[in-house]
Amino acid sequence: MNENIMKKWIFLISIIFAFNSCTVGDEPDRSFFLLPVDQVEMPSSYILGNISKIKVKYRRPTDCYIFNGFNVAYDAQNHLSRTVAIQAVRLNNSNCLPDTESLFEIELDFKPTVAGVYTFKFWLGADANGVDQYETHEVEIL
Repeated sequence: MNENIMKKWIFLISIIFAFNSCTVGDEPDRSFFLLPVDQVEMPSSYILGNISKIKVKYRRPTDCYIFNGFNVAYDAQNHLSRTVAIQAVRLNNSNCLPDTESLFEIELDFKPTVAGVYTFKFWLGADANGVDQYETHEVEIL
């Protein structure tokens, strides 16, 4: 019986600490963003079933942005079409320094599973009117 009372007290104290450790209104320590692609290097054809590398270059606005993978969206109407952007995490520090001059290169693995012509649309960002811009590459799978 004493053990059950002790467990209830520990549970109650744990809940109190959990609620006190979370304060509403605090800014999260990181945010997630898509960054535009700056340059793409890829051949015009690939071999079915082989893993190939696509060289993708990008810039980051400040040194608080960290590469966090690729955002690859597949077109539901055309399974051979891909839209690619850079995923980044921004650390919400107050001491971020501008870093638009550095050009980072990341490789995107691509393994075609179906023969045909694949279309890659690399997101370049939005223009002055807010319209998304893309660099399009078509590659044949042999």
